[in-house]
Amino acid sequence: MKRGKYTILVLVITVSIIVFLLLNLLLGSVSIPFASVWNILTGGEGDPVAWQNIILKSRLPQALTALVAGAGLSISGLQMQTIFRNPLAGPSVLGASLGVAFVVLLSGQLGGVALSRLGFIGEVALSIAAVVGALSVMGLIVLASRKVAGSVTLLIIGVMIGYIANAVIGVLKFFSVEEDIKAYVIWGLGSFAR
Repeated sequence: MKRGKYTILVLVITVSIIVFLLLNLLLGSVSIPFASVWNILTGGEGDPVAWQNIILKSRLPQALTALVAGAGLSISGLQMQTIFRNPLAGPSVLGASLGVAFVVLLSGQLGGVALSRLGFIGEVALSIAAVVGALSVMGLIVLASRKVAGSVTLLIIGVMIGYIANAVIGVLKFFSVEEDIKAYVIWGLGSFAR
């Protein structure tokens, strides 16, 4: 009985992934009919070149990137929960958001120019800040792991470090301008637009 229940669940998830993938190809600022999307995907002729570019060079790569990123995030979350043998373990114990918060929320205060206005350079700086922030917090957790024997205690230390990072982010938000806070929140929501 359990096996049939999981088969139905996997089938529903697979169908929903396909439906949302198609919706992502159909919906956008330019409305393209399903027949044209299907024709473009199957290599047919006769559709406007602009629609072909929108589907093949913009919407399809975004949809596939989102699909692969979602799969990667779910696998990494499962790995963290397996390693720590705890369902509470997750990527929130890493400090990527702390690094980005320092860069985004302090850029307007220290540099006079909000990072969100710098275009590609700002995006590269955000990516570097996320990696540096995550590596910094991970370094703290690795240091703690040398002193602590149990994985549950290590997980609790990681959660504590995550809460400390969130407290620092809260203080940075309090002293930041509205435009920087908006840029930080938008970064946190994520986007595959670029």
